[in-house]
Amino acid sequence: MRHLIVFLATLAWLNCLMASTTSAQGAQSNTQSAQAGSTNNQGPGLTSDIQDPVVELHRIRQKREQAKTPGYALFQRSPLTTLRERGIAAEKRIYETTDIKFGTNLNTLFQGLADEIPGKDTFGMSSFLTVVGTWDGFHKGESNQGEITLGLEGRWNWGTTDPTSLGNVGLGSMTFTSNPFTTYTPTFLVRNLFWRQGSREAGWMYRIGRVTPDQFLQTSAHITPLTTYLPIAGTGAFAMGLPDSGLGMFGGLFINDRVNLAGVVTDANADRTNFGELDEGDLFTAVELQAKLFPVTSKAGYSKVTFWHNDGTEDGSAINGSTGAEGWGVFMKFEQELTLDGRLIGIGRWGRSYNDSALYEQQAAGHLVFYDPFCRGSFKDIGLNADLAGVAYNWVQATGKPRDESNVELFYRFPLFPQMDATVSYQGIINPALNPASDYGSAISLRLRSTW
Repeated sequence: MRHLIVFLATLAWLNCLMASTTSAQGAQSNTQSAQAGSTNNQGPGLTSDIQDPVVELHRIRQKREQAKTPGYALFQRSPLTTLRERGIAAEKRIYETTDIKFGTNLNTLFQGLADEIPGKDTFGMSSFLTVVGTWDGFHKGESNQGEITLGLEGRWNWGTTDPTSLGNVGLGSMTFTSNPFTTYTPTFLVRNLFWRQGSREAGWMYRIGRVTPDQFLQTSAHITPLTTYLPIAGTGAFAMGLPDSGLGMFGGLFINDRVNLAGVVTDANADRTNFGELDEGDLFTAVELQAKLFPVTSKAGYSKVTFWHNDGTEDGSAINGSTGAEGWGVFMKFEQELTLDGRLIGIGRWGRSYNDSALYEQQAAGHLVFYDPFCRGSFKDIGLNADLAGVAYNWVQATGKPRDESNVELFYRFPLFPQMDATVSYQGIINPALNPASDYGSAISLRLRSTW
């Protein structure tokens, strides 16, 4: 059955790819014309992760407009359409009066396991709510505009085991089977609260305050657990000893339209439930070079290389991607459009950590994403106005664990309602690192994402 699914999906991809190649010149011309007034897919800064509050708000507001396209979703009107329209109208009035804009999204994941460890849970369900907002209070509309940005998260579980823990507990997986669908105590936390200033037009930008490093280092618009792939190994760069949300600074230079340079300094003791211990002097530092190597369209993403160092935590305890030990490493991502219309994108990732300082000693992955795979003609802006299919292979050498593990994922995402996307996903976990008695496990998932 697994091989049949892969074969049929591959056949559909090849069919669309051949059609795309046959009319490549015309498609390229049409795509470039359609993009003339569109916003760059990489977002308004140095990061493209949809979990980053700046990018997330940017994408929510784009989605509001593009969801009005006739025939965009399977069902053009949802039971909540009237309520959503009134809420959006109220938000617009608030912005006109106060320069405050905000957006909300709700994500829910249903996940079941097969070939599980006997006696462990086989099903998990969890919801993840984010509220993001900015106050455009300084030099509004200018290239050096300054703003206060807030990112509030709420996470809660609907059963005994949340989906993020499910694959680890039920299969013994170190690639995990979902991210970031876990539970918070308390339920709502402020993950980001920072002052942001600058822009691509100004040639520079910076943030200072409460920041989240894994939302801007090694990011891609095509690799995000809320809209594309699910497992931690397939969405995170945890061969980096990434600290948690905490006090720090992130900034960079837009050297030209194809090259950026970014850097970060933040608290290595950071903890999303408090303000960390910056006074202890333990720091996480990183520098990242971003470049569009062979862009085909204006939506091309950046390839990136990141060098990092973590001083470790004060008491040696693990936090987020850091094991608590001092160490360093390197992480690389190569991202490339594979067709002239930019619908098919290939991404390769590899990272290496040293001194047992990160969750993974080594991590490697290959990703393919294909927008509008069934040729419905809905492709306009990546990630916003198109069906999407993806496949990925992830390999990890988890720090201190007895054997390597691999994960294969296949997913398909489509707009169910104008502002609600549904994603179905199948994962195969090969040689679970914590379960030497098993050589294979699997997970099937349904994810729903609604934006306001």
